[in-house]
Amino acid sequence: MKRMLLALALATSPILAEESKPVATQIGEAMRPAAEAYGKTMNRLVNEYMAGASKGPLGDAARANLKAQDQREREANRGVRRTMKECIKPGNVIDDDVKECTEGMRIKTW
Repeated sequence: MKRMLLALALATSPILAEESKPVATQIGEAMRPAAEAYGKTMNRLVNEYMAGASKGPLGDAARANLKAQDQREREANRGVRRTMKECIKPGNVIDDDVKECTEGMRIKTW
């Protein structure tokens, strides 16, 4: 019995020698992705409410925030970039749709 306890103590001593993080830190690190997602969602909801409810400077700022957030999301999720030749519209028309196609933010549907 003593030998088993001694063997167990020797086997676990390197594990115990390493400093582990406090439980609160481990919980915080585990919850971080969910908390960030919740924060982004609540921020978007508040901006959407203010953009629709207010016609003053607060509403203008909320609309600008929503536009910037949409732009960041499109850039983060952009696809394959294409050449102008691949994206140009019939009749050699170049507009915002073509620009977004070349940047990989829109699929060519024309």
